[in-house]
Amino acid sequence: MISEIRQLDNYSSSNITLLTDLSYLIYDFRHELAILKNKGINYTKENAIEEVKDYLITPYELYYISINEKTVAYLVLKIFDDTVWIEQLFTLKEHRRKHLAQKMIDFATKKAETLGKNTAFVNVHPNNEKMLKFLANQGYTVLNLLEIRKSYPNEKIQTKITITHKKTNQSFDFDY
Repeated sequence: MISEIRQLDNYSSSNITLLTDLSYLIYDFRHELAILKNKGINYTKENAIEEVKDYLITPYELYYISINEKTVAYLVLKIFDDTVWIEQLFTLKEHRRKHLAQKMIDFATKKAETLGKNTAFVNVHPNNEKMLKFLANQGYTVLNLLEIRKSYPNEKIQTKITITHKKTNQSFDFDY
């Protein structure tokens, strides 16, 4: 049975199973993200437990969905200046395509509406084609946000991305 969306609001020994489940989900999320970035990862289950604890501090809110008492999806919202940012949205592979992500997106949108906004904003890795397609089907559009940094020492860049300005048709190439 699918649970309603619930919020994790404290860290205590009484909810250790939930905390463990959530930390495993975050661990899986971080590893899938590393694959999208074509990077290795030194992220441990202990790191994931600490990340769960961090999300119990304002401005973050951590929500989850369980099926048959097993936590299978989570959502991290960041509320900043009455704007809702979806920081993380993750569902276990075996529970994808069951409308859980849809349920979470709808929840985040309603949360934004209670703050007087009509939508939540989402950060998505550009290689996460499944999530980009899902969000496009939900009516989301790209806001032209781009994060840029210098390469790390010894980082091997495998691809390039070209950004073209719509009005001037000027292009910029970046390692990616």
